[in-house]
Formats: sequence, structure tokens, C-alpha cells
Amino acid sequence: MYSSYEARWFFSDPPEGLIAWFASRNMVFYGPHAAKRVDHYLLIDGGKNIGVKLREGNIEAKHLVNSLGERQFPELDIKGTVEYWIKWSFTLDVADEQSQDIIKEGRPHWIDVAKERMAYTYHFRENGEMEEAPLNEQVPEGCQVELTRLLIKNQNYHTFGLEAFSSSGNLKQNLERGAAAAFSALKAWHEESGWPDDGLGFGEGVSMGYPAFLLGL
Repeated sequence: MYSSYEARWFFSDPPEGLIAWFASRNMVFYGPHAAKRVDHYLLIDGGKNIGVKLREGNIEAKHLVNSLGERQFPELDIKGTVEYWIKWSFTLDVADEQSQDIIKEGRPHWIDVAKERMAYTYHFRENGEMEEAPLNEQVPEGCQVELTRLLIKNQNYHTFGLEAFSSSGNLKQNLERGAAAAFSALKAWHEESGWPDDGLGFGEGVSMGYPAFLLGL
């Protein structure tokens, strides 16, 4: 079982400012730091609180335990919905015919989502220090910062997300600290680069979880 506090935003147009910010950190789509995969999501009528997907030989079930509501992120003066999720992951039998049919042929109520993701993690140490770690480095306390390009039904979308995790129950604190660090860094880059104020793409009504976004397509 994996618990997380998350805030996520979706964009129908490319968020050029966010893409440029990641590029300034030597992360680009199609580059060596971009992780690619295809996830297969089950669309559940009215199921904004549950996510089920096939991912790289596993089936994952993710439950929205609580929506903590919309909060202000003062560093950029933007709003986002914070959610508390719990996820379970189970390894599939490679001979399972149903899952192979979904992956290879597709099935009603299932949707393929191709992802190309750039991300890093803020690692919060016991001594109070914070450092950045690559996505594949396992740390006990932290917050992941990601920008992902999505291909769904031949249409491109993007999502920017913050995902806090903790081995000691500090999910809320880790999300707040990660958000402050990420948005402060983004604000500093924004001011130094002279990027247009409206170029970051954060707007009203675009913050939600994956199930809500996919059901709205």
C-alpha cells in the first residue's frame, strides 16, 4: 500500500513555460531523462474517486480517501486541489489472457494513455536539509515534481503534478514543502527568463486527479 498527498493540473494546450523551465533543468521530452510508457485505464461511470489501471505488468487500484479542497499556492498565486490517495499494486500473471487482450487489442471502458514524463524528487532529510534526487532514487521522505506529456485518442495533453510521500506520516508537510520549493524555483526562473505571465498555463478548473480528467474527455 502506498499513500500520497497530490496536487495535479491538466493542460489541453502545451504549457510552454513549464516545458521551458524543465528544459532549463536539462530535462526535455524525447531526452534521456524522459520516462516513456503506456498505461491502460478502466473508465468507471461516476468513478472520480477510484482509479484502476494496467501498468507494466501490474494492476494498480488507487482510491481517493479525501479531497482536501482547493488551496492557494502563494509563490505563483495559483490554486490547486489537494487530494489524499491510497494505492495498491498487484503483479499480474504473464499468462493472464484478459489483461493481454486489454493491452494488445483494447476493450470497452478501457482507455490507453501514452505517457512521456520528466520528473525529479525533493528529498527531505532527517536533519532538516533538502536536496534534489533523480526520479528512480528511492527516498523515505519527499515530494515528486513531474511534467508529463499524454497521448490519448491521438490527442496530446500535458499534466503537471506534485506527489508527496512519507514513511513517517508527514504527507501534508511534505506536500507543502515540496510545493513551496518547486513553485519558488519556478517563480525565480520565470522572473529571470522574462517569460510571459500567462505562459505557465495554470488556469481555473484544471486541477484534478487522473480519473476525473479521463472521465471528462
